[in-house]
Amino acid sequence: MKVMNIAFGKSAAKVALLALATGLGAAASAQGAASPGAGAQAARAIEVEIEAGEGYAHTKWFGPLPMKLTPQVAVWIETDSGTYVDTVYVTEASAKNRWKGGAKIRRPEALPVWAHARGVKAADGLFMPDAATALPDAVSGATPKASFTKRLDFKAPLPAGRYRVRAEVNQSFDFNATWKDKLPAGDPRYNGVNGQPSLVYEGLLDLGSGQASVTLTPLGAGSATGSDGKSQAGLAGFDTALQILRSIRAKALK
Repeated sequence: MKVMNIAFGKSAAKVALLALATGLGAAASAQGAASPGAGAQAARAIEVEIEAGEGYAHTKWFGPLPMKLTPQVAVWIETDSGTYVDTVYVTEASAKNRWKGGAKIRRPEALPVWAHARGVKAADGLFMPDAATALPDAVSGATPKASFTKRLDFKAPLPAGRYRVRAEVNQSFDFNATWKDKLPAGDPRYNGVNGQPSLVYEGLLDLGSGQASVTLTPLGAGSATGSDGKSQAGLAGFDTALQILRSIRAKALK
């Protein structure tokens, strides 16, 4: 995970991320949608509101120096069958490879599920963006310190259909009794500076059939080392990572 020197404070923050949906081409049929494109256009925008929890920010001491750490976050859209559609928002360090320590620092474990879903491989073979594969400013930004709304304009409305709104969140150095610090590389729980792996949230929007909003639920976790993009089901062994976010809500806007 990314170590960011951003003070967030103790109060919960609400993050509204507004993304105009991608140009998939509106279908002419007005009937219900079992998959994207099966019915009439259903949404011109998707609004995702993130409320920070008690564990959103924590302090890590590096010798005598304290540093306030805030998480890496990605929100993206997939079809119901798991095909990547687009990224709504991703924190800047992950989006542009801007880590403490310079461009040579690579953090494949930061947001591995999102990175593999996006499917853009860098020259070093990793799916996390580098300078050449960085995301544009329109969908990236520093970890927010307060509530904000982000709006992205795309070419066409999102057709009716079933979509999965997914989010991944990760906090560096959040070690616990399961994901311990300084484990040897061969240990099955080895995690580097990651601590608890990324958490993956998910919710289903059924556009065109009335389900235009959803609260995302944590369902699993990414690889602790970023070795793959699989989301492992279950939340056993997690504690403070579950307190990073209080809620994530997504809503389609016509």
